[in-house]
Amino acid sequence: MPRYRDELSHLRDRRGTRGPFFGADYNPEQWPRDVHAEDLDLMDRAHIDFVTVGVFSWARLEPEPGRFDLEWLDLVLGDLHSRGISVDLALPVASPPPWLGVLHPDSLPRTRSGTTLWWGSRNQFNPSSPAYREAARRITEVLVDRYAGHPAVAMWHVGNEYGQLSHDEHTARAFRTWLRRRYGDIDALNQAWGTTVWSLWLRDFEDVIPPRDTPYLVNPALELDFARFVSDELLDCYLELARIIRGTDPDALVTTNFMGFFPLADYGGWMDHVDVVADDHYTDPADPATRLTASLTHSYLRTLGRARSWVLMEQAAGAVNWRPHNVPKTAAQNRLDSWRAHAHGADAISYFQFRQAASGPEAFHSALVPHAGADTARYRAVVELGRELATSSLAGQAPGSSRVFFVHDWESWRAGTGRGRVTDALDPIAQNEAYYAPFFHAGQKVDIGPSTLLTDQAEPSGTAPETPYDLVVLPHQFLLRPELVTALEQFVRRGGQLLIGPHSGVVDQHVRAHLGGTGGGLLELAGIFREEPWPLAAPVAAAGIDDASMQVHSFVEVLRTTTAQARCSLTEGPLAGRPLITRRELGEGAVWYVGGLLEQGALQAVISAVAAGSGIDLAPLPDEVELIRRGDWVIALNHGRESARVRLGGRDIEVAGEDLVIRREPR
Repeated sequence: MPRYRDELSHLRDRRGTRGPFFGADYNPEQWPRDVHAEDLDLMDRAHIDFVTVGVFSWARLEPEPGRFDLEWLDLVLGDLHSRGISVDLALPVASPPPWLGVLHPDSLPRTRSGTTLWWGSRNQFNPSSPAYREAARRITEVLVDRYAGHPAVAMWHVGNEYGQLSHDEHTARAFRTWLRRRYGDIDALNQAWGTTVWSLWLRDFEDVIPPRDTPYLVNPALELDFARFVSDELLDCYLELARIIRGTDPDALVTTNFMGFFPLADYGGWMDHVDVVADDHYTDPADPATRLTASLTHSYLRTLGRARSWVLMEQAAGAVNWRPHNVPKTAAQNRLDSWRAHAHGADAISYFQFRQAASGPEAFHSALVPHAGADTARYRAVVELGRELATSSLAGQAPGSSRVFFVHDWESWRAGTGRGRVTDALDPIAQNEAYYAPFFHAGQKVDIGPSTLLTDQAEPSGTAPETPYDLVVLPHQFLLRPELVTALEQFVRRGGQLLIGPHSGVVDQHVRAHLGGTGGGLLELAGIFREEPWPLAAPVAAAGIDDASMQVHSFVEVLRTTTAQARCSLTEGPLAGRPLITRRELGEGAVWYVGGLLEQGALQAVISAVAAGSGIDLAPLPDEVELIRRGDWVIALNHGRESARVRLGGRDIEVAGEDLVIRREPR
């Protein structure tokens, strides 16, 4: 498994920061100069030592093509440096000025139906447009020439939340070029896409168009390849600008902000190209399940980063403005959200934004300094949180090891969703969270990432791979590549436990069905044969493990065992007697398969039994308590209003309501 230098830790060391960086997006271009002086004083009071500047400032920096106004930014960077505040300087290419669309309408994105998305918002750019790419290079070159080596600039922030796409002719040409590189000739593409179905055979690459509105379903192989292309095209946008920065300053740190489990970018392919991993995550204070989602998302970033500390680039201090009903965070929720991320390895805790906008589309999005100003509970809570984080002992600590690995392949997620599938009930992200829940509620750390983190360790000779894991979980491996089966078999034979969720091993990398009932070898590894999927009109009863009864809802598979044993079988309906949960012993390990959607209590029992085979105890923590380990430290977060007792560092500890406790575990 490749490892990377932890650039954020080295940056903290160079800047003399003990705790994590603490800060926010800072948009001084929205305010007159006299407000900037107050901003600096408020930053000092809140222990802010890190800000992102310039994300949406392109129109201010380049008010018309080729004319630049940088003096205001000179002053801002000088002011911030005078207060010892590190700057994450943004290339403002996520929000082009209106003049770009006026002069170059082809720079604007088009939807599948051909509708142009106009200026008047943000993100109104087409990643494949030559005019956009040229304008983005020009503003980048100007900023880099001026600010490379500036003492305030700690890192460069390319774009913002890359996730744009277009279906226009520029995109079509770029997509065809991408396909030529991938397939070589049109016959290979026709074979991969199965174009004999529905008379979709293509004469030439010039016949290919991006997915657009059609009378009926679009070829899923085309959809998946276009998704891959979009991710690569966005990465190319990033890399083109990153090369300009590194060409002038080879030692510069370059990043962009991810968005957790995001369908338009395969972040696994970006990891070699970001010096510092950064993510935006907005919890929903009205939804108790948001804690689990946040924990799993942070685990994903930590795993992708290969143990690097990372930046929580954006979160909300209070309410967002883009949900239908925007419940604000309490100060306690905000504090615990920040400490959760820090415990998961985030050594920069940042917000959108520092001062709440007085106008525009985000005027009702919260900030560290609200409309009412500094004499508010919101700002005072921020000051206290900044003071508290500044003395954290967690910063710089290695994340520690995990015994559990969850496979999340972006291309499998993309292939498993969309029209023309068996059921919408099989949502890959929901499956991830359902299978993660028992580990979350037990305070058991997991790694989650692409299957390449396993396959890259497998030996071609078939000998056991070197892996730190005792348990591997595939909640929904719809798309299966053969090399994963090889790696999993090696893992199980050497003593690993493998848990596979329903509707796995269904298609290959071209969304072509695995034939023969063996799931591309995955079900053969599990010791079962799949006849067909079976969406349910109503829940069906089953019984088995410890003679417990349970219900399966929405979806089951028609299975039969070959070399596995049935641990739970359906007891009613046309599939009565069919296995639902199976277990196969193989070498020194075992493979479990769950062939349907279980209610959460039943799934908890199954997962606990599997984990026990690896010596992992999933006894649940007290309600509302979250437990996270980072290196030698263990952090207990109590989200409830009542105190709770948990065992930390070998002792029973009382954790007050809406509070946290940090203890060092004995070696």
